[in-house]
Amino acid sequence: MRDILLKEIEAAVAELPDEQREVFIAHELDGVSFRELARRSGVGVNTLLSRKRYAVRYLRKRLQAVWDEWLMR
Repeated sequence: MRDILLKEIEAAVAELPDEQREVFIAHELDGVSFRELARRSGVGVNTLLSRKRYAVRYLRKRLQAVWDEWLMR
């Protein structure tokens, strides 16, 4: 199950729009603060927060479907 879930996470992250994926990876995986991301990109903190929120919402929905499917087996 772990391998399946890791592959699904990777696929789901790859499906995100570029801007959402970049913010999600930078913040969650690389540990970059929103303030630093804003400084680097010139994009406002609120916009970055919104992009991450949409990314997380999509990932939850996408991965919940995978989890539910696995439980039905």
